[in-house]
Amino acid sequence: MRTAPLVTTLLTSGSGPDDGRWAYRPDIDGLRAVAVLLVVTYHVWFGRVSGGVDVFLMLSAFFLTRGFLRRMDGPHPVRPVRHLLGMFRRLLPAAAVTLLGVLALVRTVYPPTIWNSVWEQTWASLFYVQNRVLAADAVDYYARSETPSPLQHFWSLSVQGQAFVLWVAILAVCQLLVRRRGWAAGRVVGVAFGAVFLVSFAYSVAITAADQRAAYFDTGARLWEFAAGSLLVVALPHLRVGERLRAALGWVGLAGLLALGMLVDVQGGFPGFLALWPVLCAAAVVLSGSGARPVGPARLLASRAFGMLGRDAYGLYLVHWPLLITLMVVTGRSDAGLVGGALVIAVSLVLARGLTALVDAPVRAWRRSDSSPLIPVAVLTVATAVVVTPLAGWQVASAIQDRELQARALLDNPGAAVLRDPTLPQPPADAALLPLPTQLEDEWVSLDRECWGVRAVPDEILRGTCWETQGTQRAERTIVVIGDSHAQQITGALLPVAAERGWGVVFLIKGGCSMGVDEPGMDPSCPDWREAAISHAERLAPAAVMTVVTRSNPGEDDEALRPGIERFLERMTDAGIEVFAVRDNPRFSFDMFGCVIDSENAIDCAVPRSSSLADANPAADLAGPGVRMVDLTSWICPDDFCPGIVGNVVVYRDDNHLSRTYATTLAPSLAEQLPARLG
Repeated sequence: MRTAPLVTTLLTSGSGPDDGRWAYRPDIDGLRAVAVLLVVTYHVWFGRVSGGVDVFLMLSAFFLTRGFLRRMDGPHPVRPVRHLLGMFRRLLPAAAVTLLGVLALVRTVYPPTIWNSVWEQTWASLFYVQNRVLAADAVDYYARSETPSPLQHFWSLSVQGQAFVLWVAILAVCQLLVRRRGWAAGRVVGVAFGAVFLVSFAYSVAITAADQRAAYFDTGARLWEFAAGSLLVVALPHLRVGERLRAALGWVGLAGLLALGMLVDVQGGFPGFLALWPVLCAAAVVLSGSGARPVGPARLLASRAFGMLGRDAYGLYLVHWPLLITLMVVTGRSDAGLVGGALVIAVSLVLARGLTALVDAPVRAWRRSDSSPLIPVAVLTVATAVVVTPLAGWQVASAIQDRELQARALLDNPGAAVLRDPTLPQPPADAALLPLPTQLEDEWVSLDRECWGVRAVPDEILRGTCWETQGTQRAERTIVVIGDSHAQQITGALLPVAAERGWGVVFLIKGGCSMGVDEPGMDPSCPDWREAAISHAERLAPAAVMTVVTRSNPGEDDEALRPGIERFLERMTDAGIEVFAVRDNPRFSFDMFGCVIDSENAIDCAVPRSSSLADANPAADLAGPGVRMVDLTSWICPDDFCPGIVGNVVVYRDDNHLSRTYATTLAPSLAEQLPARLG
C-alpha cells in the first residue's frame, strides 16, 4: 500500500550523482501493481493468501525511510509529528470512505448476527488496531462465525499504521543523532533498523512456531519485514551489481513472487522465516531496476498499464475484500466462482479508480496548495467523523431497542416457563424473539470476576479460566462448574438457583475441554488444563461440582458418555465432593439460530430428538452415591421434538450451544433435580 508521499521513489545502486538516488522509479509502481494483483486474484479465485501483502509492508517502510534519509542531514530536516500526520492524512480518508461503504452494505444485506462483530471491527479498523482483534479471535474458541468479516483485510493496514508510529519515532531519534553528533545518516539508520530486524525476526520465528494463528496478525512478528525495507534504502547505494546479474535477479524475484502463493501455505506458515521469500524476491526486483539503466523486469513494470494499476493499488486493496465477502453472503456460496470473481475484480477496479480520483487525489492536491499544519488535523477529524457518526448512531439505536425489548421480556418471552405452566397466557405472536441477533456475543454465560483469595488459581495454565460470582467468599456453600463450553452454558440455569439459595458459583471452563479424561479435546493443552482444573476443584472442596457427562451427536454416531468420565467421577467422590452429572443438549448439523432468524416458519428448523440424542440417557447407570443425574431434555426437546424457539426465546445461539437467555428459563427445572438438603 502507498505510504507517506507515496510517489514510489527509490534509491539507485549506481555510482552517479546523488540526485539519482532519489529519482522516481515507475517500476516500483509496477511492483506494487503485481503485489495487489496477487492479493486480489488469490483472494477471489483461489481462496488463499499470496504473500503480496508482505511486499506492501516492506515497500511502505522503504518509502518512509527514504523520505527521512533524504533530508536527515540537509538544511530542511523532517518534522516527525507533521510527517506522521501527513501520512495518516493520506491513508485515512480512503479507508474511512471504505468503512462507511461497508457499514451500508452490512446494514443492507448481511445477517444481523454479524452486526456486533462488524461494529467492533469498524472501530478497530478506524483506529488501526484491527490486527489485535483478529489475533484474539484467531485463538478464541468462542469467536467462531460462519460469516467471514468484510473488514478482515484491515489487519495489514493496522499493522502498517502501528509500524509507522514506531518508525517515525526511531527515525526522529536517528535524525537527532545525525544532526547533533555529525554521524553518517546511512550508518545510523542501518544500525537502528538492523537491530529491529534481528530482534523482530527472532521473535517472529519463535512465536510462529509456538502459535502461528496469533503470530500472523502480530505487529512485533512483522516488524522485520518493515526493517528489511529500511535496510534496503541504506544498502542500495553500496550494491555494485552488473546489468546481467541484476536482470537475472529481477526475473527470479518476479517469478518467485508469482509462484509463492501456489507453492507455500502463506496464511498457515507466515510470518516466520518463510516470509523471507516475498521480502527477498521484492528486494531482487527493486535491485534490478536500480542501476543507471533499468534492466530485467523493471522495463515491463515501468509500463503505463502497470503504472496505472499501481497508482490505484491502495484503493483496490481496500475495496476488493468487502465486495468479495458481500457476494458470498448474497449468493450463499463459499466461493466467488469464475464469473462472480471476474465481476468482483471489475467492480473493484472501478471503485478503486473512483477512490483514487475523488478522495486520494484531492487530499494530495490540498496538501500541495496549503502547507498549514492544521490541514492534516482537519482532514483526520472529518474522516473520523464520517465513520463515527453513523456507526455510533447505529449502535445507540440498537441499544435503545434492546432495552425496550428486555423491559417486556417477562410477558413476551417466557421461554421454558410455557412448558412448565400451561396456564400462562400465550406470548404475543408478533413479539420480537430473544435474544436479538445483535445480542449473540453476550449469550455466553459469564461470571462476575476472576477467582481470587483462597480460590485463586495456583497454576499458570488455569489463568483466565477460573471465574466466580460476587459474594462467593461469603457463601456457605459453593458449586463448581467444570468442563467445556456446554458446562458453561448450562451454568445459565444454575445461576438463578444459586442466587435464590445463597450459593456461590465458581466455574473452571475451557472451550473444547470436557471432563472426559480420555478425550483429547479441541486444544493441545486440554489434558494438562483438565488435570490442573480437577486438582483445583479438589482443593476448593465445594459442596458439589457440575459437569456435562455425555456428548450428543448430530451425525451417524449415537450420544455417548464422555470417554473417561467415570474416572473423573471417581476422583470427585473419593474427595467427598458430590457431582451433578448433566446430560448434554442436542447438537445440529446447521446453525439453529441462523435457521430460526432466516426462516419464514421456525417450525421448519425443528428436528426429532433422536437425530442427536439417544433414546435413553447413556449416563443413567452412573447415578449412585455422590452422583446425581440432571436431565433437562424434556424442557429442551418437548414431546421428543427439538424446536428452535420455545416461549418466544431462541433455544440455541449456534449449532450446539444453548442461548444464555433460554438456559436461564430452565432454572426451575434444574432446581427440581438438585438435592433439597443443599438448601
